[in-house]
Amino acid sequence: MKLALPLAFLLASGAAALAEDNANLKSAYEVWEDFEGGRVCRVELTDERTIGGNVIGGDVACVRELDLDEEPAAWLIDNEGWFVLIDATRRILVRFEPSPDGVSFYADRRADGLPSLNLTLPADEQNSFGSGD
Repeated sequence: MKLALPLAFLLASGAAALAEDNANLKSAYEVWEDFEGGRVCRVELTDERTIGGNVIGGDVACVRELDLDEEPAAWLIDNEGWFVLIDATRRILVRFEPSPDGVSFYADRRADGLPSLNLTLPADEQNSFGSGD
């Protein structure tokens, strides 16, 4: 019983940290292929909860066309700090490694023969992120 209480606290604090990470990313983003002339898809990361993560809005049909198996239904930040897109069945579609700036992510898919992807703030919003505007 003594072990259960600290473990429950650790799990609860981890869930709270993940929820805070998710809320910090609430904004418009672009998912884009990492090559000249690649497709760019505008999405909206919300803090609205859904099964498996948070609701992703915007042009998710465009994101589906970036060689994903299904249309993304939700997003989350996993325990390792990676940005993850999942489908309606909570299956992982793609994982993006965090960049040092804390607000952009990169999915290296070259090993699968697919173009790598970036998740970044749109250029017109990069300067205002985190400024409270």
